[in-house]
Amino acid sequence: MRKDIDAFVEANREELIQLACDLIAADTENPPGRERLAANVVEKYLDSLDIRYESFEKEHERTNIVARIGTGRPSLLVACHLDVVPAGDGWDQDPFKATVANGKVIGRGASDNKGQMASCMILAKYLKERESSLKGEFILVGAADEERGSRLGLEYLLDECGLSADFAVVPDISYGMKNIDVGEKGALFIEITSHGRQAHGSRPEQGVNAIWNMVELLNEIRSLPFKRISHPLFSPPTLNLGTIQGGAARNIVPGKCRVGLDIRYLPGETKDEIAERIQELIKKVEKATPQARFELEVGSDLPPSHVAHDNPLIEPIQRHTESVLGIRPGLIGLSGTTVTKQLLDKGITAVGFGPGDENQAHVANESIDIQPLVDFVKIMALVSCELLGDTAGSKKDRYRR
Repeated sequence: MRKDIDAFVEANREELIQLACDLIAADTENPPGRERLAANVVEKYLDSLDIRYESFEKEHERTNIVARIGTGRPSLLVACHLDVVPAGDGWDQDPFKATVANGKVIGRGASDNKGQMASCMILAKYLKERESSLKGEFILVGAADEERGSRLGLEYLLDECGLSADFAVVPDISYGMKNIDVGEKGALFIEITSHGRQAHGSRPEQGVNAIWNMVELLNEIRSLPFKRISHPLFSPPTLNLGTIQGGAARNIVPGKCRVGLDIRYLPGETKDEIAERIQELIKKVEKATPQARFELEVGSDLPPSHVAHDNPLIEPIQRHTESVLGIRPGLIGLSGTTVTKQLLDKGITAVGFGPGDENQAHVANESIDIQPLVDFVKIMALVSCELLGDTAGSKKDRYRR
C-alpha cells in the first residue's frame, strides 16, 4: 500500500500545487469572507471526480462544503477552512496571485489554510478511487468563518446541519507535522468600559476622565492572579491588552474608554472565576476613585479542551508520520485555538495535525513548502486507510463511540 500511495501522490504533485494556487486566487478575506469564491474551486474539482458533496450557507456567500466518500462507521472528518485573514501590508507581490518559487507556494492563505485544503482534495481523490474497499466514511470539510470564530462555519455545520463523525483531524496547527495538538487553553475575551463625564480640555476638573480611570484599572489587571498557573500540557496562562479606544480630541476630557482583553487560561479554572476576580479589582478602583465607574462584558469564551492521549487517532498518526518522515510527532497543548474545541464539544475525538510553519500564518509574503503538503497526503492516506479500510473493518468495534 505504501508504494501505491507514494506513486499516486507524486503523480498528482502538480495538481496539488495548482489547486493551492487556485484556492489562493479566490480572495476570501474575512471580513467579509465570500468563501463562495473558494468553494467554486472545490466544487469544480469534486464534480470532476464524481465525489458527492453538499453546500451550506448560513449567510449569503459564506459557503461551507461537506464532501463524503464511502459510508458507514467509523467516520473520519478532516476539517480545513476556506477563509483567510486580511492581506495587510508589506507584500512583495499580489497576495491573491499565488507564485511558486524555491519549493514554496506564496500567497495569502498558503499556510493558513489553503495549502492544507489542496492536500486534502488530493487525499479525497485517492480515497475516491478506492471507495469500494472502504468500510467507513471519509468526510472532507471546507469551512467558512474560521478566522472570526466559526459561527458561520463549523459551529453552524455541527449545530444546525447535522454534521457528525467519530474522529476528526484538523490540519490547522502547522509545526511541520512534528507535533499533534491534543489540547488547547481556554480563550476568554472580555471588554471593559470606563464611564466618565466629558468636559472642555482646559477645565478637566469639571469632567471625569474615563481614560485616566481606565489606566488605574489596567495597572491592577496587569497583575491579575490566576488560580492555575501550570499544567503538564500547556505553557502558563496569559493576559493580553489587545485594544483600547477612547477620547474624541486632545482638548476634550474623554467621557468613555473601552478596552479588549484576551485571556488564555488553563484547565481547572473557569471564565466566571476570572471575571469575578476582575470585578473585585473594579470595585477596588471604584472605591479608591469614587467618580470612576466601569462595566464588564464577556465577549466570548472557549473553555480549555483536551483529548485522551491514548485515543485511536494518536498512534496511527505517529506511526505513519514516522514511516514517511522519519520523525514521531510529540503531543502538545496550544495557547491558540482551532475548531478541535467545537468538535470535542460534540463528542467527536479530534486532534490537530498538519504541515506548515507556525510563523507563516497571518504574515506578509505568507508561504508554505510544497514537499510537506505532499507528505501530508501520504500520511493521511495511510491513516485513513487504516481507520476506514480493511484493517479498520476487522477492528470496527474498537472505533465505536
